[in-house]
Amino acid sequence: MKAQHPEFELWSQGIHARSGALKISDHHVRSPLLNIANACQTCHKWPEAELLARAETIQERTFKLRSLAMDAVVELISDIKLAKAAGASDEQLEEARQAQRRSQFYVDFIDAENSTGFHAPQEATRIAGEAIDFARRGQLSLRPLNAGKPGKAR
Repeated sequence: MKAQHPEFELWSQGIHARSGALKISDHHVRSPLLNIANACQTCHKWPEAELLARAETIQERTFKLRSLAMDAVVELISDIKLAKAAGASDEQLEEARQAQRRSQFYVDFIDAENSTGFHAPQEATRIAGEAIDFARRGQLSLRPLNAGKPGKAR
């Protein structure tokens, strides 16, 4: 599975979409942060440095949360491998594998979206949180299979 057009999906959840902001102020296909005066200050009357700092803060927080979600997926995959090596059946691994697929989809959605969360910070945070939750639920489903196994880092 892969997300199609995550940038539009996330943008449509943000304040600019809800405000009806469809004005094209720069016809170059590039980050608006490279031309804040034309891309942002036509509506937002704050200094360029402040607008840039706001955008960078959102992006840094989103990237950190995306990284936490990715780590959770990788840890779940490791736990699935451990359970499989210990003799768990496909049936026993099904719940964890479904959780891994869902978690990975959400991580990929955030990773593929081009604004690093800026288009809709709360929605990006929600999606990353869902990714972490699915991964951790998958790990919880494996606890009975991996309890007391060597190599388990918990």
